[in-house]
Amino acid sequence: MSTSNRLIARLFVTTVLAGAAAGFLAPAALAQEPPAASGSASEADRILFEADIVEREYDDGPIVAEGDVRAYFGERYLRADRLIYNPLTDIVIAEGNVSITDANMETAFAGRVELSGDLRDGIAENFSALLEENARLAADSAVREQGARTRLNRAVYTSCNVCDRKGDPKTPTWRIKALKVTRDEERKVLRFHHAFLEIKGVPIIYAPYLQTPDPSVERMSGFLPPDIGASSRLGFNIEMPYYLAISNSQDATFFPKYTAEDGVLWQGEWRRRGKNGYHVLSGGVIDAPNSPPPPTPAPGQIPAETTPGVRWHLFGRGHRDFGEHWRASYDFERVSDKEYLRQYDVERRGDLRQELDRSRTNQLRSNARLAWNKGGNHLTIDTYLFQGLRTQQNRLAMMEQGVGRIDDARTTPYVLPLIDFRHDFQSKVAGGDVTARANVASLYRTQGIDSQRFTSSLEWDRNLITRGGHRFNFFAKARADVFSYQDLDQGTEVCFSGDAPCAIGFPGFTTGDTTDITARFAPTAGLEWSYPLARDFHGARLFLEPRVQLIASPSGLNDNDIINEDSQSIEFDYAGLFDYNKATGYDAFEDGQRMNIGLTASADLPNGITLEGSIGQQIRLQETAAFNDSSGLGEKSSDIVGSLDVAYKRKIGVENRFRIDNNSGDLQRAESRAYYRGKRLKASLNYVRLNEENIANNLVRREELTARGQVMLTRNWSVGAGWRLDLDSNQTIQQDFMVGYEDECSMLGLTYRRDRTRTRNLEPDNAILLTFSLKSLVD
Repeated sequence: MSTSNRLIARLFVTTVLAGAAAGFLAPAALAQEPPAASGSASEADRILFEADIVEREYDDGPIVAEGDVRAYFGERYLRADRLIYNPLTDIVIAEGNVSITDANMETAFAGRVELSGDLRDGIAENFSALLEENARLAADSAVREQGARTRLNRAVYTSCNVCDRKGDPKTPTWRIKALKVTRDEERKVLRFHHAFLEIKGVPIIYAPYLQTPDPSVERMSGFLPPDIGASSRLGFNIEMPYYLAISNSQDATFFPKYTAEDGVLWQGEWRRRGKNGYHVLSGGVIDAPNSPPPPTPAPGQIPAETTPGVRWHLFGRGHRDFGEHWRASYDFERVSDKEYLRQYDVERRGDLRQELDRSRTNQLRSNARLAWNKGGNHLTIDTYLFQGLRTQQNRLAMMEQGVGRIDDARTTPYVLPLIDFRHDFQSKVAGGDVTARANVASLYRTQGIDSQRFTSSLEWDRNLITRGGHRFNFFAKARADVFSYQDLDQGTEVCFSGDAPCAIGFPGFTTGDTTDITARFAPTAGLEWSYPLARDFHGARLFLEPRVQLIASPSGLNDNDIINEDSQSIEFDYAGLFDYNKATGYDAFEDGQRMNIGLTASADLPNGITLEGSIGQQIRLQETAAFNDSSGLGEKSSDIVGSLDVAYKRKIGVENRFRIDNNSGDLQRAESRAYYRGKRLKASLNYVRLNEENIANNLVRREELTARGQVMLTRNWSVGAGWRLDLDSNQTIQQDFMVGYEDECSMLGLTYRRDRTRTRNLEPDNAILLTFSLKSLVD
């Protein structure tokens, strides 16, 4: 009995099959629902066949489907040229171009398969499978057991493409050939017995037993790709990471680094994420050979530091929530000595990685915080510990200027505590928002000045936009500060003047007392106006916004009897031009009457060119002592700040940030970047110029040029180079030369680096680094 029409039939894998036979054999183009029956199977137990021809010779006989056969069982899907299903034995035999797709969208292929009725278990000939992450597995034969394990004979495994872009067969970049392979889906592993690793068809490594994570698993314990290198500082070195999956919420990575010169740097990182918070702890320790004692310094020189025998680092970050309103957090970083991080190329990784903070390049900071937020109330309680990393090279530069600060643990302050409270009033006053603040800071030194500060303020802010598009911002702030100092005779820093150590004094204190209390009241009021204008002009989108800010505060609020500890680093640019108090902390206060003026403009042209620019300046009625002379602020006319960016279809462009001296017209600060992003060539050129000279705050003149480029020689091979040049001294700082290969399943990189920087304890370094990864095998 047969039909030549396309036929779909829904079958029960139960005794109901016999009673339903007449229904599904009728010619139809839609599914035939069998009559309801007592004890019938659920929808998930039914097999749905679709074929050009379906035959059955007698009621209890096998069902034969031919011609583009499709069979569905739950979330499994089978296609074949011919299919035979015997309901008495519950066996399915499929032949010719067989493919089976499961719920995970993994597809297995075979020439012939013999399966159980639910398509879970069986035997396949000429087996191959397309797994997750583009992984491929092929074998002469395969046996599927209990829906959880597949045993393969004479198998090949790879995650590389096995056909080129034209569809012709090609030798994969890498593959593993093994006599036997077991894929255990319960334990999420692949086990290889008597395996060879081949690179471009050439056997490289033999292993009697090899185990790798299944491509479907997101994380599993095992070795990660090593980093191999050699340098003049460390000799041959290799870092061999091992990943440990502890639980669903915890994992760790151990990455010991062997060095021929200093032995093993033992490193590790532990991570835990949960509903109420997360924690990341990382550290390392090495028992390095004893370094020779530093040479005796010549008269007028600062002695070199002694390198400890046991050297280490500790990094950490995390938080824990307590209920809906409280959170405790921490972020710490400590090292054994100032040269450790450079010596062993140690850096924060993963969740511990930090964005570049230019004010902390020579300093490590550790912080613990308790925060409370509820409604309009925000409270934070912080503690800080600092570790200076200024090297002997920095100190020698200070000596050339006659005086300079020296990092010393005895004079490095620690903050305990720093309390900040803010209350945002829910109701408006005169149409504006009102905020009350309070801040308390206590700084202590083992040897040096101790200080405490209390600050309170009340702020009012209102925005108003007229119908014509003019935007007005009115603001006012009343602030009061109280400062208390102890041990004034000891200063805040150890310094060097001539041939002898000294202490940086404070001329505001003339009584000879070692303690002092002083107060300051600092009100501020201001108005800001801006008028954003936008227009479409012949397909171009134009934007222009003039902006003026008027601010009034009493002058003379930065007396010498107030020690500036938290506002020493000021980076004046257009982004901060309209901050009505540009001091970064509380010790300094931007006083006097001033006006900030600026203009922003941009244009998007129909040919793909975009232009953006800004320029601005501060005008004052009187000078202020809130800022150092090198900052570009404080005089009646500040330096001119701005930016200019030009780009074409995000493919090529130039970005500029600048600060120009108002009197001489000299370029005081410049940060420029030119880039090109093509299919074969990617290149960038960065120029940095800092004319600031403030030796007491560790700021020296700097002018650097950094160039980087990468050229794709072929679809997979590339070469690149990087060059960092100190234009002020006309010396090379660092050079990188790179060769790389990358395709869909592997990555290989070789880097040669020349680090020309020198300190009293570290010589210039030449290093070679090799990295590689085989995706889904060691990645």
